[in-house]
Amino acid sequence: MTQTKTTRGPDPVSASGPGVLTATGANQLARGTLTTWDAVAISVSVLAPGMAMFLNVPGVAAVAGGSTPLSFLLGGVGILALAFVVIGFTRRMASAGYAYTYASRSIGKEGGFVAGWLYAFGLSCFVPMTMAGTAALAVNLLGLDPKLWFLFFLIGMALLVTLSIIAIRVTTRVQLLVGAITVAVIVVVDVITTAKGGAGGNTVQPFTFGHTISGGFNGVFYGIILGVTSYIGFETAADFGEETDNPRRSIPIAIIAATGFAIVFYLFTTYAMTVGFGVDNAAFGSDAFALKTVAKNFVGGPFPQLVEIGGMLSAFIVCLACATAAARTLFAMGREGVMPRWFGKTNARFRTPANATLTVAGISTVLAALVGYLWSQDAFGGAPQTVYFFFATLGTLGVILVYIMLCLGGMAFFRRTKASYNVLLHAVVPLIGAVIFGAAFYGSVYPQPPFPLNLTPYITAAWLVIGIVAVVVLRSQNPAAVERIGSILGEEGGEDAKLLSA
Repeated sequence: MTQTKTTRGPDPVSASGPGVLTATGANQLARGTLTTWDAVAISVSVLAPGMAMFLNVPGVAAVAGGSTPLSFLLGGVGILALAFVVIGFTRRMASAGYAYTYASRSIGKEGGFVAGWLYAFGLSCFVPMTMAGTAALAVNLLGLDPKLWFLFFLIGMALLVTLSIIAIRVTTRVQLLVGAITVAVIVVVDVITTAKGGAGGNTVQPFTFGHTISGGFNGVFYGIILGVTSYIGFETAADFGEETDNPRRSIPIAIIAATGFAIVFYLFTTYAMTVGFGVDNAAFGSDAFALKTVAKNFVGGPFPQLVEIGGMLSAFIVCLACATAAARTLFAMGREGVMPRWFGKTNARFRTPANATLTVAGISTVLAALVGYLWSQDAFGGAPQTVYFFFATLGTLGVILVYIMLCLGGMAFFRRTKASYNVLLHAVVPLIGAVIFGAAFYGSVYPQPPFPLNLTPYITAAWLVIGIVAVVVLRSQNPAAVERIGSILGEEGGEDAKLLSA
């Protein structure tokens, strides 16, 4: 592993090869503190399988109906294609803010800025989303007045800030343990439900387009949005490349493990839930606690409550992981001077991006309050559910655009740097990912979803335009800052290094 210089001077970067800067000094992240298992835990934690199956599946089923597993299957294919692209990048470089850095190295400095702009936006949206889910489940489990959800939101956010700044290494281990227990409980429900044949027997019909609520392809494509939401996070370990020991080995392992696990687990669970209700049962999408209902009908005992507890803990864990990933993207951009340098400051004692973390937490709290109290729609089950589905959709649309950029950028990157270039692996596979993600974005516009979800594509487009304008202005006023985009790496080298630097 390349050794980097540690200094106490004001300069946050140090030269390390042609066109490459490595982080040093007071604002360097704590290097080598995370192991391969920590990297796996981070990616699996952001996947939040317990939360995804408890809270996301009803949202997908509301439009995809009995074809819900097909939405998750198509989303999984797109994610597999993207995973290949991300691994190709991780074998070459390690950096905080992976999407920002990888895009800048493949489609240009300006493209890197826009990718970081959108990715930080997307992950920041997942913070109020998942904390609202945590609060809603906590209130329901305790049998309290649903109006108390925001009090639990604030308590959870205070705990999140503390853990994000002080104890990242400890929390990754806790995340993995809680996630494993939750998955084990859900797998028991899946096995028993499918063994009993569900409501009408086992069938392959859930993997066809014929059982959607809103009709065929459109229903499945819209369902891919929340399906992709459930997969988002498989690549989050890449954001911790500078803090992971031997990142070019550990990060690909984490990505492969998280992606493979997610696809198998999600397909098994959504299939079990679909046959549990019946492929033509419209109540599947209208039951906000569908997994709990299946557990009650086919397993019984403590499993319905255990599933809900697991969903609540998973929601908090993914909230923590999304906040830390979003903070690191802001940190990477602030460190290079394309966002306020205040974001690029680390806590002197814990070497974590405290300023960026506080910003993400503060903005998330304000946004949750605005949406929850201004747009409390009964159709979504109340205020916290409105916050959850609004920010789930909004955040996923932003991240989907980044995924498309990375797939297309990967095609150019591999063509330029791969000594053993293969058209199928390095062009066709990334293109498949871009097409699937594009179909999901199309599904968010047509047919038009209900208010306030119908606003999300336009908000995303507006944020994209603002980012483009911002980087154009930055280029004209501070071209040196644009040239620094994607230049600070924790480690660079590995395969095809000579080709890239030539």
